Amino acid sequence: MFFILFLAGSVVSTSQTRGLKTITEKELRYHLDFLGAPEFRGRETPSPELEIATLYLGNWLKASGVKPLMPDGSFYQKVPLNVTSVFQPGTKIKVSNGIGEHVYYFGKAFSGNFTASGSWSGNVVFAGLGISDPSGGWDDLDGLDLRGKIVIILDEQKPGDGRYEPGFTRTSRLNARITEIRNRGASAVFSIVSDEREKRMAEGENIFAYIPTGRLAALYDSQRTYFGPEQQSKPAGAIMRPEAPLGRAEISHEMAADILGIPKADISGMFSDIRQGRQVPSRVIPGVRVKLDVEVENYSGTSSNVLALVEGSDRNLRNEYIVVCGHHDARGIDDGEIVAGADDNGSATVALLEIAQALMVDRPKRSVILAWFTGEEQGMNGSHYFINNCPVPVEKISTCLNMDMIARNNPDSLFLVGSDLLSSELDAAINRVNRRSGLNFGFDYTYSVTDHPQRVYFRSDHYPFIRFGIPSVWFFSGFTPDYHTKGDVPEAVDYQKLYRTTKLVYLTVMETGNAKDLLKLDVNKAVNSRGSHNLREKSLFEASER
Repeated sequence: MFFILFLAGSVVSTSQTRGLKTITEKELRYHLDFLGAPEFRGRETPSPELEIATLYLGNWLKASGVKPLMPDGSFYQKVPLNVTSVFQPGTKIKVSNGIGEHVYYFGKAFSGNFTASGSWSGNVVFAGLGISDPSGGWDDLDGLDLRGKIVIILDEQKPGDGRYEPGFTRTSRLNARITEIRNRGASAVFSIVSDEREKRMAEGENIFAYIPTGRLAALYDSQRTYFGPEQQSKPAGAIMRPEAPLGRAEISHEMAADILGIPKADISGMFSDIRQGRQVPSRVIPGVRVKLDVEVENYSGTSSNVLALVEGSDRNLRNEYIVVCGHHDARGIDDGEIVAGADDNGSATVALLEIAQALMVDRPKRSVILAWFTGEEQGMNGSHYFINNCPVPVEKISTCLNMDMIARNNPDSLFLVGSDLLSSELDAAINRVNRRSGLNFGFDYTYSVTDHPQRVYFRSDHYPFIRFGIPSVWFFSGFTPDYHTKGDVPEAVDYQKLYRTTKLVYLTVMETGNAKDLLKLDVNKAVNSRGSHNLREKSLFEASER
């Protein structure tokens, strides 16, 4: 019996050995040393640097003999974008104190993720950390009237909370506080940058450096990850009013001192007090009025998905597809520093090149679509556009295997996100090849839920496929303290883990590509077929009885 099992495993392994041998750590390093270089300035969407990376991928595919997917014979699927650019001379903060007026300009003394023009003004309230936690003995908002006010808070953690949990970006970590302040009627919230960032600015770094960003020109139903008030039920005759817009900016210590009417050194003193466990008293700032003016410009732009096809070896199954993908854009410049995006997501970008090479040597029965998606960091632009303008019938896509951040943390562990939520066969296939190949990763399903507080399940390019009822998985090595920071560089990559993960995904492509049938939709009873008809539901998991 042992001999029979061993022989069966050997046959499978031997049939894929030629392809596996083409995947090398040396080539992964070669590609990532180039694409993860600081000269790419973080591959923002859109940017000339991202276009260069796009051409690099397309030229490599052409030289390697891989076929383009697009009907016009191109490797590039153009994705239309609306690009929002802040007009810096028109975006300013005026501070009036009854004696005079000081004007501070965007990109020099403050910044913000502004997407629309507008003005916000009001009297000023300083609210410490902006935390309301009475049960925890800390309430900066107690007794404050925030209606119509400009609220100033410190960008610092509550004492004893430790580091911010990995996966929260610098801007998102204040979201809960700002939401509470908004709910209390504030006009705008200004967060004072940390001591560390202020010091870097004093040393000559422009921590408020800015690059225009592009998002999809069309809003598809499949993008509706968060559902707004217009989709909520309401009582008959009730009036649903949209939320008032909230101004949000981060400001320098110089501006904060001017607004609060204190010496600049006192701002650092406040941060020091917080770190030593002392609450900084909240207070109304009398006689001071602040106005934030934002002026943005919008123009049309494009970016490109890179799409290639490896035709299946079986005449009857080659019109069915496996999609294996990852995004090749990154965060650009954030906090005045280049975010090279080596792990996020240069790791998957180069893994896809190696998988393409392996598939040219040994291909499965089904056809394989290799997809480098653009604009994931700006809302999954490329994957949403692809699945809504798919060059092949979406009903014929068996599965989507998405890679995003696959080269850090525990060398023997991977997160599987979503593999078990639509098809048990997908999860079983991944576990089967993991054991049979001897890779023996330990799989973690922590994020394979829809109610995780960080909403990880909804944050990468597998999700648009899920919306269409296509079984999908995100191979993920987890967040690190370098997430979306200057620390995400090639030197921090675990190339041995990247090499092993690349092999795992290639073997999963072969396993699902050689299966007798399309992967069964057997987990969520609300989803029993692939296609756009699934978009009529608010969530593919609403009626699940898992």
